[in-house]
Amino acid sequence: MGNWETYEFHQPLRQRFTPGRERNKTHIGCNPGEVITNTKRFASINETGIMPHPEETGTHSPQTDIIQIATQEAQAAVTLAGGCIVAYRLTSNGSEFDLLRPLSRGANGEIDPRAASLFPLIPYSNRIRNGRFRFKGRAFQLPLNSGNQPHSFHGVGWQMQWRLKHFTDRAVEIDVSCDGNEWPFAFYATQVIGLNGRDFRHEITLTNTGDTAMPAGLGMHPYFPRRGKAVLTADVAAVWLNDDNGLPSERIPCPDRWNLGAGARVDALGCDNQFESWNGHARISWPDERISLELKASDDLNRLVVYTPEGEDFFCVEPVSHMADAFNRSADGMPPETSGMRVLEPGETWRVWMELSPSPL
Repeated sequence: MGNWETYEFHQPLRQRFTPGRERNKTHIGCNPGEVITNTKRFASINETGIMPHPEETGTHSPQTDIIQIATQEAQAAVTLAGGCIVAYRLTSNGSEFDLLRPLSRGANGEIDPRAASLFPLIPYSNRIRNGRFRFKGRAFQLPLNSGNQPHSFHGVGWQMQWRLKHFTDRAVEIDVSCDGNEWPFAFYATQVIGLNGRDFRHEITLTNTGDTAMPAGLGMHPYFPRRGKAVLTADVAAVWLNDDNGLPSERIPCPDRWNLGAGARVDALGCDNQFESWNGHARISWPDERISLELKASDDLNRLVVYTPEGEDFFCVEPVSHMADAFNRSADGMPPETSGMRVLEPGETWRVWMELSPSPL
């Protein structure tokens, strides 16, 4: 991979968006659903800047502007609705190959992050039991934010309206602020999504903007196309078995059927489990198409959630920083280095990243 630290954002957007208002003489608000490339149009967002919870509407349906980036070899796209990635594909000689599952819009054109290519896990991943957790002697109740599910899922970043901060032809930066309403602690988060040739990079930063410490976890939730005889390879030693509520109950050495180190057929895995300790390297191969995708993640993302739902056209390989329900596990005495829970002090910033690099088999 090339140097990922050289993005030059030529058009900084330092002010907050105002819906429909002209930003200057040549940059104006765009229409809902408009695709933004590196041209003269910027996005507008709704008045609150916050997406409704799914139990309130059944799906997300605010203005859903999409930003496209591209190189000669690849394309990617990002939506401000949930801060989601909605496409990453190879492009060559007029043909395309989706490396992430492309967005599937709702009947009215709305975007549900769970139908996107990837959504961010901010400020925690996976489940919090019954939406309740304890931290530093205080108890917190979160919204049950995934339909009829009894837990809180995947943080709040995927249910917020993000803002466009910077963009170029091959990179985009978006950001969002939480004032303590969506989540009990104030934070500021950014995402940078970029292309370098055919390679893809996704970076998340999380800053505690409140005046007290906050518990935190980060990760990415990508969806990969379930084509043919797809194979997943990853160096992991153990896996968490789940209880009837989908929460981790027992950590065991990986059984033969989940021996990812030797390469495992995705169709044969049948799992929704977290693997650890992970060294930050994995490979997804589609032998029929003769394409391989290397996945690499930052050191803090040292756990891997693998989800292979039966009958679906996708599977998920999620780099994450902590186990499910980590905040409660730590409150019950599990050391943070075991649960993976991170504590961010006021003003502290945490940065993680994931890279995807395709190559022919």
